Amino acid sequence: MILGIMGGMGPAATCYLFNKIISLTPATKDQEHLHIIIDNNVEIPDRTAYILGLGENPITEMIKSILKLEIMGVDYIAIPCNTAHYFYDEITKYTKVKILNMIYETAKYLKNNYTHKKYLLLATEGTYKSEIYKIIFQEFDLDIIYPDDTHKKTLMNWIYDVKSSKFNVEPMEIQGLIDKYIEDSHMPVILGCTELPLLAEEIGAPKEYIDPIVILAQRCVEMRNYKLND
Repeated sequence: MILGIMGGMGPAATCYLFNKIISLTPATKDQEHLHIIIDNNVEIPDRTAYILGLGENPITEMIKSILKLEIMGVDYIAIPCNTAHYFYDEITKYTKVKILNMIYETAKYLKNNYTHKKYLLLATEGTYKSEIYKIIFQEFDLDIIYPDDTHKKTLMNWIYDVKSSKFNVEPMEIQGLIDKYIEDSHMPVILGCTELPLLAEEIGAPKEYIDPIVILAQRCVEMRNYKLND
């Protein structure tokens, strides 16, 4: 089984998924790790900009990446970008290769492992506007809470700073934003943009978070032992 990663959205997030897959693989030697092909396609236009009506449609470059990975013989594909899953239904039309849906895998994992019904989502403005989390989580009888527009802008600034390798955020700034929305200290928080776990790890954010990339990485590892129709 060969895993393909449609990367470049952004490069650090792609590397983050790759590293998580390696760390989660129960391997004792090189040959027990996954065979992975990464297309780090940095030509894919900004997903949020398009969803907000401010940029170029990324679908063409996304399809190019999917087809490249298919030609190279991958058996399944992971996409380490939450907002890119707005285009999931469209890109699956162009390939016979199984594409894992990170948001679906996250909802399924939380349904099976948590008792909570409500989750605060920290994400891009594109992810919020597309409502991809709300739509999929509703299938599992789970609710998503959004921050207000001002805090959505704050999150976008943090996300774009991480893409520029800037981590100028204090841990308590993140905690202060979260505290305005969680109904109690036990409400889980989803880092629904792949730059946000990078930020949390870099600055040592004070709260434990749900990281969809880790859930996706674990699913990638599990898939190597599954039949494609499982």
